[in-house]
Amino acid sequence: MCINPHRARTRRRFVVNSRREFIARGCQLAAVASFPVSALAALPEVADLDACGARISLTGVWQFRFDPDRDGESKCWHKPTSRADWSAVDVPHTWQIARDWAEYFGMAWYHRAFEVPAEWKDLNLRVEFEAVYHSATVWVNGQEAGQHLRKGYTAFTLDITPYVQFGTSNSIVVRVDNSFDQAMLPRGRSFDWTPDGGIYRPVSLLVSPRVFIERVDVDAVPDIPAGTALVSISVFLQNSGSRPWSGSIGFRITDEQTGLSVLERKAAVSIRLAPGERKSWTLPASALPNAKLWHFDHPHLYRLRVVLTQHDQDFHALETTFGVRSIEIKDAGFYLNGMRVWLAGVERMAGSNPEFGMAEPAAWLAHDHDDLKQLNCVFTRVHWQQDRRVLEYCDRHGILIQTEVPTWGPDTFNGMGNVPAPEGNDRARPQSSLHFFLGTL
Repeated sequence: MCINPHRARTRRRFVVNSRREFIARGCQLAAVASFPVSALAALPEVADLDACGARISLTGVWQFRFDPDRDGESKCWHKPTSRADWSAVDVPHTWQIARDWAEYFGMAWYHRAFEVPAEWKDLNLRVEFEAVYHSATVWVNGQEAGQHLRKGYTAFTLDITPYVQFGTSNSIVVRVDNSFDQAMLPRGRSFDWTPDGGIYRPVSLLVSPRVFIERVDVDAVPDIPAGTALVSISVFLQNSGSRPWSGSIGFRITDEQTGLSVLERKAAVSIRLAPGERKSWTLPASALPNAKLWHFDHPHLYRLRVVLTQHDQDFHALETTFGVRSIEIKDAGFYLNGMRVWLAGVERMAGSNPEFGMAEPAAWLAHDHDDLKQLNCVFTRVHWQQDRRVLEYCDRHGILIQTEVPTWGPDTFNGMGNVPAPEGNDRARPQSSLHFFLGTL
């Protein structure tokens, strides 16, 4: 059942203004919403730690203030000044869960301080937002570090090294805007889910050498009769330093279940990066022997560790997990690893719990998806790009997830000129994700 969050419906004086309000008024979910999160089994943190750097959480207490007059920048709210009249909130956060601000669509500001040790002065610092709805402008120590506009469901990373002061406290400020917009997806008011404004997914500080691996893409294509898989790896690198850099890329694949190494190439390719250069390399495809297939009944995963080396020393490393599986659609059937399967599942609508809105904690994400597994669901469908923790759960517990471009309703394309570009996120999730580029109309 879909409830339009922008259109009130009345029956017997029972007014429903949003999907979340509809659920909140039901006694069953009211009991669930009050269930203490600490009593729920939490998902493991998705850390992606590397050997030559760190991922440091910036979640927790931030200062917050609404900006209904849209004049915060002219009042210098982006600068590291006193904020005695700001309130404290816990990020991930959305203001839409506050009854007095449930219908506020506009600007709001977030601020927090963070320490940067002096010994980091030769390292690269980036801040990663896993999602802000829907537009964000970021300042560090009063200087604009970047923007991520009208893309409310995707992660973005900003290099803040030029703006950081080493050996002291630093200030980060984020201006968020969730006003309805005709130049984005979802477009205007043509959708049936909640447009919760805020920094509603985790935030991290990424610390690495000046030359680092930005991301890794993995394709693992099984040869089922031979019992092997052809693994192709693309590595995206950046040299943020002022000097050229030479070295090599290698990798190791281990079985997540046993911890044993199953495939290794210590120096697959030699590379050279000019100062400021960003470049990708596709490593020679390698055969993975005795490949264990990913299936919703046995969601087997491998761990890939890609390493930059220089002078036989590890310089930077990044890890990710992947699965080996094939999907075919033929004869009106869905085939997983060469066998026809029937996909039983339901749609999960994030943001429905009135206690959390779209700023769902890991424990609540686990709670909902545990319910899916207990119902023997092997498939779920969602209208937009998902939280990394959701994808991690589906990978590890065996749920296929259909992710869609966030479009819905008959007004989506009416009068549209230039079509907004679809957003991409978490491409390296080949095991559980099914990407559909046409949303529900």
